[in-house]
Amino acid sequence: MDIEKKVLQTIENYHLLDKKDKIVVALSGGKDSVSVLYILHKLGYNVSALMIDLRLGEWSKKHKENMIGFCNKLGVKLNIIDLRKELGWGMCSIKQALKEKKNLSGCTVCGIIKKWILNKYAKKLKFDKIATGHNLDDECQTVLMNFLKGNVLLGVGSKPATGIKQKNNKTFVQRIKPLFFIPESEIRKYSKKMKFPVIYEKCPCAFGTYRIETREWMDFLTDKEKLKIVESWQALIPKLEKENQTQANICEICGEPARGKICNACKIFSELKG
Repeated sequence: MDIEKKVLQTIENYHLLDKKDKIVVALSGGKDSVSVLYILHKLGYNVSALMIDLRLGEWSKKHKENMIGFCNKLGVKLNIIDLRKELGWGMCSIKQALKEKKNLSGCTVCGIIKKWILNKYAKKLKFDKIATGHNLDDECQTVLMNFLKGNVLLGVGSKPATGIKQKNNKTFVQRIKPLFFIPESEIRKYSKKMKFPVIYEKCPCAFGTYRIETREWMDFLTDKEKLKIVESWQALIPKLEKENQTQANICEICGEPARGKICNACKIFSELKG
């Protein structure tokens, strides 16, 4: 698979980007986000990177060192947000505290907090779009997880472009997923071929969660089967959106996007303070 060609095709087919857009890539240091940053830069888009230092010991330190060197070599500005300075906690401490209080899974907590920080700083730094490294496997996992949990409507927003464009909604910075239709196996091949300075091991805290279990079960699916699941879901979304329109809310505490009166991140912060 020609990944660079497929990314360009996805951008054009779904109108993800304009050359005028100021784009920030949510850079984790893994193969997916690094590939997105490299390809968008190569295609001539105006990109910067934003990395959240989760303070996961040596794993986070190595990721940060790798990305500082990679971005310097690429000539791309890298913004680093220190989670401990931002919230007063490292991710390990946050996960442990919430597991004891609310029995929340680590990946759920991490995802909520990272989205909150990304949107907050994308606005602060005046970016038009946030590009993430979500790939075909990630999207297939989301479809299957929501189905198995009995709440498929949670995935209505799972599209190559998520949410409303910033010019129409200054609270939410639109997120785009250039790797949406590309299997994880192909991204791994591409990353190794390009000799990107990434760590291929999973996050040390990524175990024992529903998403991890779903990912393991998906090992029995071929890439073609994963694509069929995601494409079938994409075909259903327009009808589901029309029948289940929801009002976008603003969190009463922090002013960030929320499903209800209080965003999930502020609910987590409240538990940590308590």
